[in-house]
Amino acid sequence: MAEKEFSLQLFHNQLNQIFFSDIEIIKPKFKKRILDKKLIKILQKLNPIRENSLIIVNDHDRSTPTAKIINLMRTAGFISDPVTFIIATGTHEFPVSVNPVKLTGAIKGDCIIIHDCDDEKNMVYLGKTPFGTEVAVNKALIEYNNILTINSVEPHYFAGFTGGIKSIIPGLASRKTVEQNHRLAIKPESSLMKTENNPLHRDLWDAGNLLNSLQNIKTIQIVNHNENILYMSVGSLEKSFIKAKKQALNIYATKFQKKFDHIISFVSPPLSETLYQAQKAMENTKKVLKRGGTFTLIAKCERGIGNHKFFQRLQQLGTPEKIVSSLTFENYKFGDHKAYYWAELAMRANLYYLGDISSTDGSHAFMEKITYKQLLGNIKRWIEKKETILFDENGGMSVAYLKK
Repeated sequence: MAEKEFSLQLFHNQLNQIFFSDIEIIKPKFKKRILDKKLIKILQKLNPIRENSLIIVNDHDRSTPTAKIINLMRTAGFISDPVTFIIATGTHEFPVSVNPVKLTGAIKGDCIIIHDCDDEKNMVYLGKTPFGTEVAVNKALIEYNNILTINSVEPHYFAGFTGGIKSIIPGLASRKTVEQNHRLAIKPESSLMKTENNPLHRDLWDAGNLLNSLQNIKTIQIVNHNENILYMSVGSLEKSFIKAKKQALNIYATKFQKKFDHIISFVSPPLSETLYQAQKAMENTKKVLKRGGTFTLIAKCERGIGNHKFFQRLQQLGTPEKIVSSLTFENYKFGDHKAYYWAELAMRANLYYLGDISSTDGSHAFMEKITYKQLLGNIKRWIEKKETILFDENGGMSVAYLKK
């Protein structure tokens, strides 16, 4: 697929030629960015970062402008001593193509640790949560007296929202801990934008609370659009997360009174880089898709499938029906939650894909690979049949939900 086919502007131009007014558009309600001067004023609420401090930052799969925040802190004199950065990868692989210095904003004298969930010698066991999750985390969390997290808050399809405790669990947890927590994703109460009575969300905080220093950890929680910071709260982890969560809800979520026949989602980087991450676009809007409708996922996926565990389950079990009936909380294996949600949508909708994933791999994920020209043809046909279309301009970030 040619690079120009991933241009959102080109897509707009083409749609304008085929009755663009007949298509409903969803995108985050981004407001004006906060100017650097005001950001520095907000950051002044934190104590200066001294020597022997640990700064926990998001990995490459989040759009958090970490380096920008660090540079602002240096400019204002909040960071004057060498610090240690730890990249909270969770179970993600850190690609060689990503420069950790550029990602973190580190300078000469700073140290960078890339968390490895399989490096057991660097883990410390904290205990069990009420849900039975055995919690082991990177030992750096107990080796540093001063800890700061930098996190962005966005809707998340089973944890409710990103941000908050997720820098620590799953960000700095062992693979076994993440696997045991993520089996709760199969429970229906673990869902998009829901934190109250969400068992997986509750388990994350229960796990974090096993860390004696949790209440002393300070945080910077933001809502951002690429490098533009739209909201920032600083202070204690839980209170700052709750404030940012409310802002994220207002920015990313759109309420509808109807369902649509067709959804087209144009996934934005970095979520568009792998199929594993691009699926979030499907989860964020599927509640407004009619049964028997279509979902078209537009994502380049230059890094391929991503985490292969879920994809292997799709291939092994073969049909959406078998996947949904086979995968349970009791027999959970890592990646099952992703396969379960994927199959559940495939059972009630036709899935189309536009991007660099092969037709064969697409078929294993129950998707029919189509071309740009075929998509435009589909849209014309749907409009002629008076069928409703929702176009998601910022797939994986925008959320559509039904008015109750």
